[in-house]
Amino acid sequence: MTITLDRKSPESATPPGFRRCLDMSVADLETCLDGISYPASKHDLVCQARRNEAKPDVLAFLHLLPENKYPQFHDIAFMAWSFLLV
Repeated sequence: MTITLDRKSPESATPPGFRRCLDMSVADLETCLDGISYPASKHDLVCQARRNEAKPDVLAFLHLLPENKYPQFHDIAFMAWSFLLV
């Protein structure tokens, strides 16, 4: 038995007011975190992004991160790439 998953669902399957993806890039994330000192906690990341007037989608991504200390931007960028490529 073969199961095929179609990743492209029709737009009609998306509830009104709900978006299926975040409109952001790793460059957006880097710009919004400019000036932060590492290691940084999730709370630190969100606060710095707010200070830098991050787009709502960047803030939404940061809120999805696990509660950890992030030693460097690379760790956050890797998670963003993984999330954006899914």
